[in-house]
Amino acid sequence: MEEIKNRKVTVIRLIKVILFLTGFIGLSFLISYMLTPKRSTPDSGISYPSARGFYGEPENTIDVVVLGNSGAYSGFSPMELWHNFGYASYVSCEGNQNLGESINIFEEILQKQKPKLLIIDVDCFWQSKNELKRIETNVKSYIYRYFPMYKYHDRWKTVRLDEMFAKKQYNYRTSTKGQYLSRNVKVPSKEFIMEKTDKVEKVPKSSVAFIKILLNKCEENDIEVLLIDVPAMHTWNYEKHNGVEEFAKEYGLNFIDLSLVTDKEYAINWNKDSRDGGRHLNSFGARKCTKYIGEFIKKNYNLEDKRGDEAYASWDEDYKEYRKFMKKGRKKASK
Repeated sequence: MEEIKNRKVTVIRLIKVILFLTGFIGLSFLISYMLTPKRSTPDSGISYPSARGFYGEPENTIDVVVLGNSGAYSGFSPMELWHNFGYASYVSCEGNQNLGESINIFEEILQKQKPKLLIIDVDCFWQSKNELKRIETNVKSYIYRYFPMYKYHDRWKTVRLDEMFAKKQYNYRTSTKGQYLSRNVKVPSKEFIMEKTDKVEKVPKSSVAFIKILLNKCEENDIEVLLIDVPAMHTWNYEKHNGVEEFAKEYGLNFIDLSLVTDKEYAINWNKDSRDGGRHLNSFGARKCTKYIGEFIKKNYNLEDKRGDEAYASWDEDYKEYRKFMKKGRKKASK
């Protein structure tokens, strides 16, 4: 009798736990929907609206997507790629974007677009100060996709009642296609030299696990992958270059290290091409990097030149706006 009684108690406890978890998960989904921004405009509260401007583009018109952190959204120019090669690209990068966030936004992209090439700026492989923090932030970011209430928890202070259950309308469009435009010039305080070495700083193991998720999604959707390094004086070195080169060979990927480009047409001049003393490129540095990447894409991938296609007429108009900005020339950054 005592054994039967104990079993009943155990079953009751188990039912209570299941009911609690079901209720908690259901409530989490409900709160997540209530707090998630229903528009994708800059004033909506959505995270990095420029990175999500692909929602405002016609479906399945973006052929190249760029993922990474602020180095990539500063150092890659979709308008230059369009003007010189006719490839329709979008920069879905965010400040300090880790690989968990990269996966999340890539999932969003695949709901609206069918890119043929994914470009990843490898600097995000080392996002966070150490391996433990890297695991924590990547896992946390990955969870945000399913429970965005944790990402948008502060919105309870400002979200309107009529917005909580409104239908999502993500249609914000930006002519920059996600690039951060800057004509500022700030000269670094020291020279940047990539000293060649045989030492290898391997791609962090925690990052490899998340990169594999991205690679699997690309394989499932027949998307090719190109790894790049956008020059950044404060975060890049030859040891990391060797680590990525090893990784790229292991997984059969192409890798462009733009910090090692020496051709005068494409090489970065740190006295002219950085907006903040070497941490990020300005738009003139981005123009060089993008032209080099475009030439590589032209030689190694089978992408269609969309220039002259009436469906992409708006891209020519966007380029005119971009050219007006670039024609103003460089300006000395304010301190």
